[in-house]
Amino acid sequence: MPTPSRPRLRLPLRPLTLCSALLCLPAPWAQAAETPTSQQADSQRQTYNIGPGPLVTVLNRFAEQSTVFVAGHNDLAAGKQSPGLRGRYSVEQALQQLLQGSGLQAQAVSGGYVLQALPAHSGPLQLGTTQVSAQGLGAVTEDSHLYTTGASASATGLNLSLRETPQSVTVITRQQMDDQGTSSIADTLRRAPGVSVQNYDSERWEFSSRGMPITNFQYDGVNTTYDGVYDYGTTSTDMATFDRVEIIKGATGLMTGSGDPSATVNLIRKRPTREFKASVTGTVGSWDNYRSEGDISGPLTESGNLRGRFVGVYQDRSSYLDHYQNTKDIAYGILEADLTPDTLLTVGLDQQNTRSRGATWTGFPMYFSDGSRTRFSRSFNPATDWSRRDFNNQTLFTSLEQQLAHDWTLKVSYDRLRRQHDTLLGSASGGNPNPTTGDGMFMYMGKFKGEQIQDNLDINLHGPFSLFGREHELIAGFMLMNAKQDIPVHGSVYPPVGGSIYQWRGEFAKPDIPKIGDNDILQRQTGAYLATRLKPTDDLAVILGTRVSDFKGIDNTHYIDPTRADVRLRYQQTGVVTPYAGLIYDLNDTYSVYTSYTNIYQPQMSKDVSGKLLDPVEGDSYEAGIKAEYLDGRVNASFAVFRIEQDNVAQLVSGWSTEGIYKPIEGSTTKGFEVEVAGELREGWNLSAGYSYNHTRDANNDYVYGSVLQTTAPQQVARLFTTYRLSGAWERLTLGGGVNWQSDFFGKVFQPDPNDPVNGGHDSRITQDSYYLVDAMARYQFNSHLSSTLNVKNLFDKQYYTGLGNFGTGFYGEPRSLQLTTRWDF
Repeated sequence: MPTPSRPRLRLPLRPLTLCSALLCLPAPWAQAAETPTSQQADSQRQTYNIGPGPLVTVLNRFAEQSTVFVAGHNDLAAGKQSPGLRGRYSVEQALQQLLQGSGLQAQAVSGGYVLQALPAHSGPLQLGTTQVSAQGLGAVTEDSHLYTTGASASATGLNLSLRETPQSVTVITRQQMDDQGTSSIADTLRRAPGVSVQNYDSERWEFSSRGMPITNFQYDGVNTTYDGVYDYGTTSTDMATFDRVEIIKGATGLMTGSGDPSATVNLIRKRPTREFKASVTGTVGSWDNYRSEGDISGPLTESGNLRGRFVGVYQDRSSYLDHYQNTKDIAYGILEADLTPDTLLTVGLDQQNTRSRGATWTGFPMYFSDGSRTRFSRSFNPATDWSRRDFNNQTLFTSLEQQLAHDWTLKVSYDRLRRQHDTLLGSASGGNPNPTTGDGMFMYMGKFKGEQIQDNLDINLHGPFSLFGREHELIAGFMLMNAKQDIPVHGSVYPPVGGSIYQWRGEFAKPDIPKIGDNDILQRQTGAYLATRLKPTDDLAVILGTRVSDFKGIDNTHYIDPTRADVRLRYQQTGVVTPYAGLIYDLNDTYSVYTSYTNIYQPQMSKDVSGKLLDPVEGDSYEAGIKAEYLDGRVNASFAVFRIEQDNVAQLVSGWSTEGIYKPIEGSTTKGFEVEVAGELREGWNLSAGYSYNHTRDANNDYVYGSVLQTTAPQQVARLFTTYRLSGAWERLTLGGGVNWQSDFFGKVFQPDPNDPVNGGHDSRITQDSYYLVDAMARYQFNSHLSSTLNVKNLFDKQYYTGLGNFGTGFYGEPRSLQLTTRWDF
């Protein structure tokens, strides 16, 4: 039987033409839909602005705005929720969106509509040939089959469409993750438009956007601390439990308080569904990669007022690196309860455990002792066979959402994160080997353990209000983040390898690394924020916001050795104001122009040569551009130019990471532009594409290097991925592929010089030339339950560096790999 599909209005489409800015699309896309039928339908549409909430309340607001009578909804709709409605719709389209997932349908009668229960086994809700738009599907991307979403609140806290948000927003949907075969956050972000990825080593990655590291990570909009050195497993997060990833480009101080003006990555969790659904998935791949995944969701009571979902994952895999092994197990559970028709309680637990053996600490040396370049194979693993990084991350989260009078909502959210890492590392990465004998290397060895407890509280109130005869929106809230780390200090040792690196097989005795002290770190941030979306006219929206934050940080290290002085560092800033302003003007029903501004503020723990903490990073971020929505929101496109100005950016002078000496860089300026298009170009054809360019220099027009990797970020990044479901006799087959290209980047690496007896050498610059990686996929839908997807990554087996400069070493990117995933949907 043919694969079930969503109801659609089938319209003739002309071939797609992409212009240089990807925004000159009205001729092939918009005009293709301008048939007499669609023109007539558009004349019957009107614009709605109805937030999500209880179905009774939402239908009442719909009746007020549309003047359409909906009979019989008070009893049938009681206790049910609606995703709301934002955008331009016909009456039938609006009702289909409002009733999504409710088990109800609207039947046209004389004078209006009457609400009815859907017949059993009736399949998807249908109202004639109504087209379902991306906005009609709401913010949830699961089962939408799209590469875009209808709404996002990540930038301002206000639930806005991408076109209404005055910043660049990239959304990686559940469908796109499944199509690309990505199961980790690193795999997902390395294919995201505008994002580049570099490796510290086998377990840790650095993500960059607009030329700067990404240090802001959120889960359902709740902030979490990020330490790029110890990491605590953030960059190993598995994606099985998430509906989508929203990447807000630029500074996001309004919602995050502090952070680098690169981007904020907001991971949105899967939610329970109102109808039963379940799936089991099995994956096999290159290097003995085996993964199993189960996902079950649905109502737990007959009325559906209690819903639950559980996701479980187990994965065991090796690697292209010799003697490397990694396992992970994940358990995710979430409950939603309608305590009353106006009160929603959510409780959940997310447990992610990751264990690795043969884990590297940095990479391989880039130079021989005579100053010539090394040529290690991609499979070379400098780690010992016992070298490990183990992460255990547990998140307990809960929220209570109360619908108030006049469509206002009060929401209280609380998360408690407990993150543990247990690390014992040994890596033959130090020194520069003799080119003939391979002798002269030494080990990097260290023992690191730690536990972090983080509590997050967010209370916000939002809703509409009337002023000067027009309706506007307001959100006011308070955030508290308190994170405490307890870290026993064991230090590091550097014994010689004791033989030729050419004979290295990972065999080396475990060291006895005694405890030398304790390190206690406290980070606290509180912030009160206020944002409003004013609508002076139908075509103009002005978003104004501000945040007032307090920051406190304590970093104390106590050494057991009484002759070694303890280290006590502390910073505290109060009343830090972060303003935000955005303006969006609708040129017509398709295009909007926008501009935005926000302040930058980032406390830092980097120290100068005297041991004093550097002053916070401060600056300004500006952005302007044009956005477009095509095909009723199923395609979103944007073009943005930006300028970022910062002072006090930390630049490593000597030493390593937390023990390093830094200097502040003044006048760091980043400027550039981005262009992106994502969505469903026509039925069964999805596309995600983007290009970004950034130019970052300091006041002296010099490069600004990363403080840990000691590299630059690539100035240009291009991403493209597309899939197409064939028609006719081949309608069960979906084919897809993508290209990931980035320009060159380079790192600082010490190069030995036998002719320099004083310094022994000098810092040199190693360049990774621009490169492209090609991915391919194919999916076959055997029936409505069973499908198999084949993914080939790095199809042409390109060899390239994905990390440079960490402790003067390099790290190769992953060779070609194959992955076969089979899924059964119940």
